[in-house]
Amino acid sequence: MARRGLAAGAGAVSRVRFAPSSNNLIVSSWDSGLRLYDADKSILRLEANSEAALLDCCFKDESVAFTGGSDGSVIRYDLNSGAQDTVGLHDDVVVSTEFSQITGQLVTSSLDKKLLFWDTHTRSVNPNHTFMLDSVVVSLSVCGMYILVTVENDVYWYDMRNLTASIKAKDSPLRHHIRCLCASAEWNGYAAGSMDGTVALKYFDHKVDNDMGLVLVLPFCSLFFPVYLHWDDVQP
Repeated sequence: MARRGLAAGAGAVSRVRFAPSSNNLIVSSWDSGLRLYDADKSILRLEANSEAALLDCCFKDESVAFTGGSDGSVIRYDLNSGAQDTVGLHDDVVVSTEFSQITGQLVTSSLDKKLLFWDTHTRSVNPNHTFMLDSVVVSLSVCGMYILVTVENDVYWYDMRNLTASIKAKDSPLRHHIRCLCASAEWNGYAAGSMDGTVALKYFDHKVDNDMGLVLVLPFCSLFFPVYLHWDDVQP
């Protein structure tokens, strides 16, 4: 299968995200740029630069995106005009961003060991909730009312309606620290990837005896669930 390159000339890519209802995608990178591409036409539609390196990005909808920066900033972008404004600040590098379509909240994690929840319906620069953690969360994924977070090589589950403690801790089969995580309600599971290039596909249902399986790939920084992917496509 032929491959098409989209982010030529960009710095090291930190995250790739497909839009909620189109084949547009955003790419954040260490060169401080956020880029919007039309994946069907291989066209760069927007390039917006910031002051800090961007370690993660996510869509709110087709016209709004968020990024997390090395300076602790959480930035909102208008993908039509390129305008940007500051949602708020962490005390350290922002490493992961996720938007909840159900609650309308942006969830961010940082090296400051905090999960911050931002109400995107307001323009307040203060989070509407702060949750302190014992360790740095390198990656997180929102699935319905649940947040899955990674600490070293473990995946913890939190209920957004009650963040007093994790509702479940599930050991990952990965031997090395998890670098990226992506959950899917449609698949009833999640994918976790480590820096050694191993992907673990796990079911949510603890009654399922077998995992989905393991796939060996090259080292990577991002995962996503394409809705058209069939299990036969990822069998080793």
